[in-house]
Amino acid sequence: MNIIEIFANHSILILTGIFIAFISSIIYRIAPTGFVSGGKYRTKEGAIAIYLFSAVILGFCTPLIYVFSDLIIINLSAFSIFGLLIFLANFIINQSVPSWKHTSPKTLLIYFLSIILIVIGFIVKLNLIFF
Repeated sequence: MNIIEIFANHSILILTGIFIAFISSIIYRIAPTGFVSGGKYRTKEGAIAIYLFSAVILGFCTPLIYVFSDLIIINLSAFSIFGLLIFLANFIINQSVPSWKHTSPKTLLIYFLSIILIVIGFIVKLNLIFF
């Protein structure tokens, strides 16, 4: 089984995992100096409570996110899905590393290219351009 077959067979699970990582990166992040949620450093007790609460809520939301991921896979072209994955990964990474900014030239270029891929995917899906 090659990597393309693995991706094709498990694309819904992969996209679900990326959405879960995306949501958790909005809720909290772990910095070198502590646990940050809501823009504030939290105590150990607060961090544990936020982490467990997030895990439980996201666990309950996973089936809904899985259905949403399935709809995306069915209705979008590979270009749009790949662009979406790049966009979300870029966001997650920039949220995770405190010194990296969403407005740096490299980050903005990655956002721009991922949006271009998403748009190309929509154009291909609408049969306006044939690849």
